[in-house]
Amino acid sequence: MVDSKVYEEWIEKAQTDLRGAIILFEAMGTEELVAFHCQQAVEKYLKAFLIKKTGVLHGGHYLMGLLKKCYQIEEHFKEFVNYITFLNSYYIETRYPSEEGLVVDIDDARQCIEYAKEVLNYSF
Repeated sequence: MVDSKVYEEWIEKAQTDLRGAIILFEAMGTEELVAFHCQQAVEKYLKAFLIKKTGVLHGGHYLMGLLKKCYQIEEHFKEFVNYITFLNSYYIETRYPSEEGLVVDIDDARQCIEYAKEVLNYSF
């Protein structure tokens, strides 16, 4: 299976992940999943931007790497460095059990949603 290079489809998937995070947040007790879906929403949104601007699907899940590629094209993306730094930690740490797992509390989950909304509200 080959991933789509249609940037609008990536935006739609990003918005779906954010909607899912909001629903999970309202359900309570799923803060790790909220954080993960917010990270995924932003990852897909950054990839959408890169597809639109370069015609290339950029691989990887490291948000800072994707963000750097974005702000090399459009400097406005530098405004999201703090948001991306916060969200980036929720990719691996929320997916797998570990002896020193990442604790995501309700405030962290709320912050993830706010940061993801800010990024996804940016029009390119």
